[in-house]
Amino acid sequence: MSAADITRAMLADFNSMKGGSVFDATQVDSLDNETSERYPFGKGHNLRSVRDPSGYTRATPDPKHHRQAMRSPMRTEWIKSQGLEMQGLWSRGVYQKVLRTSLTPQDRVFSTRFHYKIKRKGGEFDKCKVRLVVRGQHTKRKGADGVGDYDDAFSPVPAAGGFRTILSLATQLDMFTNHVDISQAFVQGELLPGDGHNGNVCICSPPGYEEDSRYIYRLLKPLYGMTSAARAWHTTMSAFLEREGCETVGFEKSMWRVVIDGHRILLGAHIDDFVIACANRPVLDAFRKRLLET
Repeated sequence: MSAADITRAMLADFNSMKGGSVFDATQVDSLDNETSERYPFGKGHNLRSVRDPSGYTRATPDPKHHRQAMRSPMRTEWIKSQGLEMQGLWSRGVYQKVLRTSLTPQDRVFSTRFHYKIKRKGGEFDKCKVRLVVRGQHTKRKGADGVGDYDDAFSPVPAAGGFRTILSLATQLDMFTNHVDISQAFVQGELLPGDGHNGNVCICSPPGYEEDSRYIYRLLKPLYGMTSAARAWHTTMSAFLEREGCETVGFEKSMWRVVIDGHRILLGAHIDDFVIACANRPVLDAFRKRLLET
């Protein structure tokens, strides 16, 4: 049968079904096939996991703000995650407490909020993640008169083809590859010279942490939500890679290469996510360890 004959036969079948098909009771399954088992999806399938915290279900949404998080069935988990976030920022020396009277009329104090996210892996609960962010929508770029909150916010990222090139070369040259995610990357950067007024960027206490109104917090490092935070992190990261002897590849400012102990390392970075490749595993692990310690 030719292709044309097959097509004509399919069209004929389709036309015969336009008016619908006749109901045939013999095609209905009997009630004997119904089940009331405790595990209708099989014993290996559970709607909840033993790792799930109290109040969590797969349909649990991410809280949009602090008040919603405090009313959530997972309130205990969110409070715990908030504490870990604030403790991490304090231990990294991200801010310092100063008197509000020490500010000049040109200094601006920005409000803050918590960003809540339920992280899942393979559809299963992983952790509750909380980030303290600055309400950066209220910042503005400095003009010719020098009035504003930042000079520039551009941060280069590689094209998608760059990562494909690294993985292609890694395959051809039989290289090991690693993915590196820098924890709290932005707060590991350094404030840029043009951030704030005379380098001062101030924030107030986040919701749920209201303190004495006479005090505010002066940022010593960039914080999530700042318009220039990504650029500040890229500047800090680039300085570290240059000290490691890395050089950029072509016009890409977020892809590097370096030769260590005779072994070539290829690296691509999309903000705080890295893909690194090297044919020697010990050299790759040592470089990865130094990168995580930045």
